[in-house]
Amino acid sequence: MTRPRRPAMTPLAPSLSQVQSPRLPAAEALMPYLSRIDANRWYSNRGELVQRLEERLNALLTAGGSTGLPSTVLVTASNGTAAIEAAILACAGRATAERPLAIIPSYTFVATALAVMRCGYQPYFADVDPETAMLDPAAVAAHPVLGKAGLILPVAAYGRAPAMRAWEEVHARTGIPVVVDAAPAFEAFVRDPGLVSATVPATLSFHATKSFSTAEGGAVLWADETRLFQVVQITCFGVTDQRLALFEGFNGKLSEYHAAMGLACLDEWTRREAAYGRIAAAYREGEGTRSEIGTLLTAPEISAAYVLLQSPTAAASQLAEQRLAERGIGARRWYGMGLHRQPAFAEAPRDALPVTEDLTLRQLGLPAAIDLSGEDITFVLDTLRLTGRDDTHAEDARPERQPRYG
Repeated sequence: MTRPRRPAMTPLAPSLSQVQSPRLPAAEALMPYLSRIDANRWYSNRGELVQRLEERLNALLTAGGSTGLPSTVLVTASNGTAAIEAAILACAGRATAERPLAIIPSYTFVATALAVMRCGYQPYFADVDPETAMLDPAAVAAHPVLGKAGLILPVAAYGRAPAMRAWEEVHARTGIPVVVDAAPAFEAFVRDPGLVSATVPATLSFHATKSFSTAEGGAVLWADETRLFQVVQITCFGVTDQRLALFEGFNGKLSEYHAAMGLACLDEWTRREAAYGRIAAAYREGEGTRSEIGTLLTAPEISAAYVLLQSPTAAASQLAEQRLAERGIGARRWYGMGLHRQPAFAEAPRDALPVTEDLTLRQLGLPAAIDLSGEDITFVLDTLRLTGRDDTHAEDARPERQPRYG
């Protein structure tokens, strides 16, 4: 098979040279919504567009009321971290001296730990299941530190569907509040609204890098309208309509401008889903990929915002990362080396974390932009195949000169 070659001094498009290069709705798609903001002169504090966005998202998640869920299962927040904090305060409250710990995975983004710390909890890092890269509910339910835990916060790694029913059982058995950080799992909940729980809230991120986005934003999913209203109050300083501060809160509201982006994104959601689906299919269908370079994880197993290469060994993953860099192709270890290796959390208590440390060395994020072409994906896969060949063949296949990318 003849390998595609890029001109040696032609820079790659951002969609390929960066592991994620978001493309949100264009300015003209936003104009009708921006005009409404101008007419209303209502820019924040749950204006018309925020309410419309929530109505449309709730209709999408409840299939217009045909799922048996309450009519409202989602409220927005200013970002995904604010959504986690609001859900914690509404579900568990602040940490206490008797129960200061929050059991969380180390294999996640730093926002998970920062959110629990801002609610007064000390993160306690537990290991993840090697198949799902997520906390195992059965293992957590039998964990020896449960007596000191005031919160359990699982993470839906890379947008996998979280085991909501199992986490409901953990909450029922232990009495410990559970909040699921499902930041990139919007698609999983749209595909299966039955995941939405009345006892275990889940949170979403609508950051620009996610498949559905408001540029910056988030949401809490909870099939309990009373508790959701409390989330709304918490993200509005804990203040009621009578301007009474009844409980602790903070400023976590989504602005009208971010809601405008979300509405425009919803307008083209069907096209975005199809585009992401084509990218995932092109990666999956790459000839000989699995046998030569490892396993590719794509949508629908994970969110379409990610494509992951799971190499058989740490050395193979490091070589893949090197080969991609040599050709100017973006790649990233999304969860770094685990939160327990971050200086900010170095003193946090933890279990032994062999699975986490293994996954950090073997899972590598590949380009997943919505506008990748088939040629782009072939170029990525062809580059990765070099990792399964000797250095001589790899050198022969490499372009003569590589451009430098900023």
